[in-house]
Amino acid sequence: MKRAWRRQGAALALLQHSFRELYQRERRRVGLDVDASSLTGATKLYERAGMRPAPRWQYSACEKELRAGRDLNTQTLE
Repeated sequence: MKRAWRRQGAALALLQHSFRELYQRERRRVGLDVDASSLTGATKLYERAGMRPAPRWQYSACEKELRAGRDLNTQTLE
């Protein structure tokens, strides 16, 4: 995400939208990789989205089990 768009909720909204879309397509688990030395704060964003580190990796990996309800709520940007 470009610096000018950071800390406005857009990245979190995009993640949550992706979770809803994947859940509707019967995906119940998602994962992603991020450079553990990244200074962008991406790891904190993924944790705010409900993702947790997957300890089996030597780099920072996060995953999330998708469930109906709270995890799939719609969030709007103002």
